Amino acid sequence: MKLTERVYLVAGSGYGISPSGDCNCYVVDGGSELALIDTGGGYGVKAIMENIKRDGLDPKKITKTLITHCHFDHIGGNYEIRETTGTKIISHPIDKEAIETLNELSLYTMAQEWGLEFKTAPVDETVVDGDVIEVGDVELITVSNPGHTPGCISFMLDDYGVSSLLCGDIAGASGNLGYINGPGFDLDDWKASIKKLASLKPERMYPGHGTFLLGDATSHLLQYDAKMNAAWITIITSVG
Repeated sequence: MKLTERVYLVAGSGYGISPSGDCNCYVVDGGSELALIDTGGGYGVKAIMENIKRDGLDPKKITKTLITHCHFDHIGGNYEIRETTGTKIISHPIDKEAIETLNELSLYTMAQEWGLEFKTAPVDETVVDGDVIEVGDVELITVSNPGHTPGCISFMLDDYGVSSLLCGDIAGASGNLGYINGPGFDLDDWKASIKKLASLKPERMYPGHGTFLLGDATSHLLQYDAKMNAAWITIITSVG
């Protein structure tokens, strides 16, 4: 699904374009190369490849797969996509172990409860805050934003003059708080990360779940910031 001249939505169970268990996955088109942002829960790789082709792009041009964080629904397709395309898997060094070993931080036990299983792939490269990833004629700037997981990262993109943020699960539209309080969660880090992302003033935002934003993204981050720092009056948990 073409969203802009540079960005495509190629997976997302919430949009009905890939199987249950998939996060939103995006392709950034750099002309001679493509970057894939996250790989879903593992069962949607065929759909991802088909969606990329349907959009007129060649999956073999995926040279870099950027992992926003180590949760299973963002890394499940790593092995198959790496085998299919030869792409390099890139993550933050802190989340590398969880991605490769499926330890507690990956929430793999939850994946198994959902009926998902997948092979792991090695992380080929790691990036930290400020690192620039070149994808054809596009540059993606790494933004470290821990809180959701210790090694959670986003990527800033200049999409023909429009500041755009590919942010995984650290933020969502309308201040949607999403999954919190899991292994590796740190509230103080998360609060600081949201303030950091808001200070970048993105116009567009592409989260790992829910609605993508093609305008006014900074106001949604400011709403998220307000919610993170407001008093909690109702808490809905996964228990009871």
